[in-house]
Amino acid sequence: MKTATWKCGSILAMSVSLLLGFSAPAAAKPGGDLDICNQVGAGQLKKLYRKRLFPTASPNHCFWSERPHGMADMDIRVQDARGPLRAYFAKSLPSRVKLVKITDIGNGGLMSVGEGTLGVVVIRKGKRVLLSAVTFLDIRPGSKQQAVLWDIYRKILKQM
Repeated sequence: MKTATWKCGSILAMSVSLLLGFSAPAAAKPGGDLDICNQVGAGQLKKLYRKRLFPTASPNHCFWSERPHGMADMDIRVQDARGPLRAYFAKSLPSRVKLVKITDIGNGGLMSVGEGTLGVVVIRKGKRVLLSAVTFLDIRPGSKQQAVLWDIYRKILKQM
């Protein structure tokens, strides 16, 4: 059960930092700033999560939580690409977390899968990457929820 309320930084961001090998900056300028929150519809959110989610926006970044400005349940950001996709994850991942290649969107990507659900997703498009954390949504690979999430990512990637 989630009880803490954090402003813009969240337990999800901490989870991402543990899986990712760096602290991800929010800004990505080459293609212009994106309003990521407005790329995701209420109907899509309903299909992804059993409770209503509220967005918190900043340029090239949006996270959704059960309460306004609460702890993030889903986080999506866009930034300049730096190095190979594997470099976005910690060098040593827990044995229960596997990295899986994504070949059906962007210029390729990687996602972490732990205990049967998606965690962190990194997708390259040109000189930018989409970084997302969906650990708390309990999305299983190959599920209808993943198809909805992939549609969201495709829409954002088109804007990059």
